[in-house]
Amino acid sequence: MMPITLAVPLDLLDVRVLANRMLEDGTVLIEVESTLRTTRCHRCGREIDRFHGFDRPIRLRHLPVFGRQVVVEIRPKRYRCPYCEEGPTTTQRCVWYDPNRPHTTAFEQDVLKRLIHGTVADVSRQLHLGVKAVEGLLDARLAPAVDWTTFAALETLGIDEVALLKGHGHYVAVVWARDADGQNHVLAVLPDRLRATVEAFLETIPDALKATVRRVCMDMWEGYASAVAAALPNAQIVVDRFHVAVHYREAVDTLRQAECRRLNAGRSPERAVPTAALRPLLRREWRSLNPDQQGRLVELFELTPTLASAYVLRTLLTAIFDHTPDRATAQSRLQLWVEQVAASGLSCFDQFINTLHHWQDGILNYFEGGHTSGFVEGLNNKLKLLKRRCFGLDDPVELFRRLWLDIEGPRLWA
Repeated sequence: MMPITLAVPLDLLDVRVLANRMLEDGTVLIEVESTLRTTRCHRCGREIDRFHGFDRPIRLRHLPVFGRQVVVEIRPKRYRCPYCEEGPTTTQRCVWYDPNRPHTTAFEQDVLKRLIHGTVADVSRQLHLGVKAVEGLLDARLAPAVDWTTFAALETLGIDEVALLKGHGHYVAVVWARDADGQNHVLAVLPDRLRATVEAFLETIPDALKATVRRVCMDMWEGYASAVAAALPNAQIVVDRFHVAVHYREAVDTLRQAECRRLNAGRSPERAVPTAALRPLLRREWRSLNPDQQGRLVELFELTPTLASAYVLRTLLTAIFDHTPDRATAQSRLQLWVEQVAASGLSCFDQFINTLHHWQDGILNYFEGGHTSGFVEGLNNKLKLLKRRCFGLDDPVELFRRLWLDIEGPRLWA
């Protein structure tokens, strides 16, 4: 009975298989030789074809086959240069491996693919490859910073911070870009969110690319705004509407706490207003509540008209952000809203109104196209997941590489 065989492509250019065998540990060893008959002199750069023999054999780990490790062995050819004095020899190099690297290029690309949404420890276990080897491969294959030559335009930038150590106030600033095609790109993970740090990075953007930046979305952090104004004076600063919403919604939430404490001050526990049950209802918009939930809020509002007024004003402000078509209309509507607050006699929005006046241009810029840093928040959630997945990953360079793999890798190696 003839044994069943299966041909598996090596996907190695310009080689011929000489032999193959199984080693004692189960590794498949494949001996190959180059089919190229020339190389370029390492001294003069000219193409030479005077064969001088073989170099020592080298073994390179290749892609696994059916769960078995594969090693490719090649004896590189050497050629003598007839043009240079003393006729130096040069070792031929094939495109499918790099000198002084223990793996084929295809194997190293496979490791990078496995690292997408995975950890160094995961890939180390999968391939029986040392952790240091995987980390060394990352150092060799991934740049520690953005390569500007890969961009034709940047369009929209987003800046936000993420705390690396919970409760310790250690923030890194993450800079993203969204191009005209809607593709997201990680540009930098900066060691802090200081103005000088952010400005220094923005200044590294080539002038031709700076001219393509139309807007920068951010929260209301003075350091970011000052850095953008200095480094990208022609770009619009767009204050993210969801960060604005946090401020005015917190104002209503603070009033809710005070009003509920006032209502329950002279009541017995049996007659107390159920603040814990009402809190999630008050945080939602009226249209998202069912009739029973709306009825429970009406009962509360009958007890505290002040809270009812604040809830209505909050709803009106959200509607302005949801349905205003342009900047000029938004400016008049926001001014009218401020006047309504003054007429109501409420003081809970005082701090927010100060913020509104201070950041007026950035907030109004939102209404020119509805751009937000929502894409930044979503991508930063990836970073937070990455932190949980890779405990102790607090080096900005390593965070950049990990984010680059998760964001850019799937597009490059799809």
